[in-house]
Amino acid sequence: MSLVERFVVGVDMQRFSPRVTRRQLKIQRDLDRMLDEAADAAGVGRELWERRPEGDGEVAVLPADVDLLAVVRRFVSELDQRLADHNEDHSPETRIRLRVAMHIDVITRGALGYAGPALVVLQRLLDSAQARAALTESPMVNLAQIISESLYQKAVLPELGGLRPWQFKKVRVDLPAKGFHQTAYVYVPTGWSAPSADPPPRQPERPAQPSGVPFPISPTRPVPRPKPQRHVPDDPSEQPPPVPEPALGPEVRDLVRQVRKSLEEHEIERADVLTTQVLLEAAGRSRKGCLRNSDGSGLPDTLFTELDTAWAKVSGGVWGFRAQLRRIDGPVPSGSRGFRTLSVAFGWRADEDETVPRYAEFARRAGRGGPFYPTLRNPEREQYPQWYDEWSATAMSVYNRLQSGE
Repeated sequence: MSLVERFVVGVDMQRFSPRVTRRQLKIQRDLDRMLDEAADAAGVGRELWERRPEGDGEVAVLPADVDLLAVVRRFVSELDQRLADHNEDHSPETRIRLRVAMHIDVITRGALGYAGPALVVLQRLLDSAQARAALTESPMVNLAQIISESLYQKAVLPELGGLRPWQFKKVRVDLPAKGFHQTAYVYVPTGWSAPSADPPPRQPERPAQPSGVPFPISPTRPVPRPKPQRHVPDDPSEQPPPVPEPALGPEVRDLVRQVRKSLEEHEIERADVLTTQVLLEAAGRSRKGCLRNSDGSGLPDTLFTELDTAWAKVSGGVWGFRAQLRRIDGPVPSGSRGFRTLSVAFGWRADEDETVPRYAEFARRAGRGGPFYPTLRNPEREQYPQWYDEWSATAMSVYNRLQSGE
């Protein structure tokens, strides 16, 4: 008999049992396919997993030499993308939302499979109220990942492969009836806001700036725009009705709520990432991860007003779109030169020649002395070589929109 350390994974579907058998069979097939595809894309093929199907999911013991980064980040990312495609193309009755639990611990083989703490802890995490709450509190997300503290220390703290500690929320899983009390960490791809265990930072003494004033905002030196010449009818009844601004959809509203909640709990970096997600969702670009130059013009004034109000409130007017626009002296040049100008003005760069680091290091320079936030960065895209160009395009799209006062 041997006792070995192994990586274990569990997945469980939300609200599987109430569905009719025909739909259960369909979503089982769809989930099995997506798990296969996600594992292959991450380089950790499921044919090497020792799996125990459980109807609404499965528990698996992975090979001894599995890459922790590939499973904790790449597999989850690939799975989330496939769930997003599936849920967008299918009716609510066949939508799949998952809890994904991960742990690393010792196990030994027994008469009915494996025994040992690895699978016991995994099941407790998978069934925990904290993992369930991550899905129920963010109804538009496709999955919630919960990992044990031992796995967090091994895979997340080294900050490799795009994994960063700030992406995970520390939670306490307490099951007194089972004698289980452990710390765990929750991650949701679009950003779930849970109560923080850290004390909030000291509030700035700077007096609050007026907030809630509707956009558009004019810069310090307004950019003149030619007024279009059009025929004005003599009869007022012939005047065309005003074009109403598009209403914010439920997905956008949910993300705005999460931004406010994160700021209220002083989860500043989480609120920053969520702000980017809000704008991407509003522009229909959440799956692409960035904005194009033309996307900014379609973003509604009310959305900028709500986001700016939230950022101004938490910072006493130091952060937010208005605070940033006050730093822009005249029209911003186009292209990379314009983005570098913005970066220096907002405190994202010390000077135009500085190379901007990845998000974890980048956010450490944030202070209350300048309009650093929101940054419009999308850290999840940093695994791709074009992440800087995507950030540049997103920022220029937004600030050209704000400067023009459209």
